[in-house]
Amino acid sequence: MKIILPVIDNGFKKGIARSFHNAELACIYHCSSETYEWLATKKLNPGNGGLAEVLRQIGISAVISKQMPLMALGFFTESGLAVYRAGSESIEENISLFKANQLELLTSASAQNAGSCSGSCTACNTSCNS
Repeated sequence: MKIILPVIDNGFKKGIARSFHNAELACIYHCSSETYEWLATKKLNPGNGGLAEVLRQIGISAVISKQMPLMALGFFTESGLAVYRAGSESIEENISLFKANQLELLTSASAQNAGSCSGSCTACNTSCNS
């Protein structure tokens, strides 16, 4: 089984990006060998919006991301990929949470709720801190 995470590198440390749209890198974790593989996201994008199919073809079965646009989530799940909401900023911690079955499966309902957030924590009066 392989897991993929969108990654951003701030120059000091790599962490989970908000989504693949703003990710510079992708971390592929191979569960069987417990190894990491790093790819530039532009190498994964076929250019025609078929990222989900490309991921499936290279053996990815799960995605861990902070957010997922509703339409992208539909493409991913229709391609047989399970999509999980990241539980922290850390790549390693998210993989540990995944292995312990402690990540939330992203559904259409949860993605739609997150989609109403503008991404700026000062934009509303909730305490979501997304």
